[in-house]
Amino acid sequence: MDPTVEFWIAMGQGADRWVPACGGTEVPFRCRGGKMLLYVYNLSIGKHAYLDVESDLILDDEVAAALIAR
Repeated sequence: MDPTVEFWIAMGQGADRWVPACGGTEVPFRCRGGKMLLYVYNLSIGKHAYLDVESDLILDDEVAAALIAR
């Protein structure tokens, strides 16, 4: 899939913000722990993470792994 406009804009700006990963094509999913998560990417710091869509918080790797594995 081609990157989304939101992803291209963030890339062009070197934006320090979280955008949907995989070129902006990721969509939220309900994990086994019951939370709605979105796999995101921050172009400025070059890191992936999971966003808790309901609380609008970026989860650390350990918390995300525990929620997904449940």
